[in-house]
Amino acid sequence: MDVLTAMWASQTHSSTEPGNHGRCARCATQGAGQPATSAVSKSFTGYDDWADPRGRFLCDRCAWAYSTPALRSYPHHVTREPATATVLSRARLAVILAAGAVGPDEALVVPLRPGRKHLVPGARWGRVTTDNACFPWGRADARLLTVVTRLRTRGFGSRMLTEPAPPFTVLARQPRDQWADVLADWDRLAPWRDADSPWLPLALHATTPSTKEDR
Repeated sequence: MDVLTAMWASQTHSSTEPGNHGRCARCATQGAGQPATSAVSKSFTGYDDWADPRGRFLCDRCAWAYSTPALRSYPHHVTREPATATVLSRARLAVILAAGAVGPDEALVVPLRPGRKHLVPGARWGRVTTDNACFPWGRADARLLTVVTRLRTRGFGSRMLTEPAPPFTVLARQPRDQWADVLADWDRLAPWRDADSPWLPLALHATTPSTKEDR
């Protein structure tokens, strides 16, 4: 059971209209479904993992993954056994990430720019899937997330935390005897500041208060 299947199994779905059956262009399964055009737009380009990119039919499961707005709008925590898919607030996402490693029978799907990309079809067990990456999350990452949280409580914003050194205007507001602690925490985040690193964008997203009511 892949992540998409577990999420599908955790939900209640309406029946497909009789006679609407075929071979799924994405997962190649034979069964009930619907035209691909009912789930993806003409501008869709994410065919890399489709079994038949030219296919015109999607099974119900794959069509649901592409056509359900909530799946690309909110973070989800998914488990394999039992199959569950829980919608997360950013605060709850931060709690899960801070608790430790993402285990082999769970997955996190986190749209960093809600509504932009379909992430569920590419999600994998034991990993976090964001807009442009699918990557592991371990205990060391959880510890670095607490560093991000500490620096945020001192007044350092998201854009500041991506810089190689803290801005002096904010550093100067800290008690002088704590400057060394701030600088040490800043240096701890250096491995996450690589341009291709997906970890810091995730940490910043999880620790930024949502502008909407928590779900």
